[in-house]
Amino acid sequence: MPKESMNLLRELEAIEPSEFEPGTRIYPCSALLNDGTVLECVYFVSADTAKRLFGPAGIEAVSERLRIPVEQVANVGVSPARLPARFANQIYQAGETHYGCYMFTLVFSRWRREKYSQGGFIDFLSFPRGRRPCDVKEVLLRTGPIRASRVKEYRWCVYSG
Repeated sequence: MPKESMNLLRELEAIEPSEFEPGTRIYPCSALLNDGTVLECVYFVSADTAKRLFGPAGIEAVSERLRIPVEQVANVGVSPARLPARFANQIYQAGETHYGCYMFTLVFSRWRREKYSQGGFIDFLSFPRGRRPCDVKEVLLRTGPIRASRVKEYRWCVYSG
């Protein structure tokens, strides 16, 4: 295995994964690309996980605009935009509220709560002004509005190993 691949795997080991489905680990990360670009919202998945998520086509089923070749990644790290893994995993574990949709409320303080209705993946959310992922105190499951929430745009990167 090339040295670059070993470094990437080591860096991913330092990231607490989300478990989208039992046995399906996704790594919401920040990525530094070889050209110096920093992307705060990138899901790293193994080739096997990509096939579980997207079917036999794997990552090829995802729009090319949303894919990053692993060869372009210099480093990965903790994303400052990521919902803490313990809360994301609580939401995933509870399952969809409606077909293809998770409804939940993030509690920031006694006075500040934000409701979300989100389809697909929930690790990268838009937070209320002045609030960050580290400010989340609790998640209330199966609550929320019918309207969709804003999600940060994210990309996908498949690694082997």
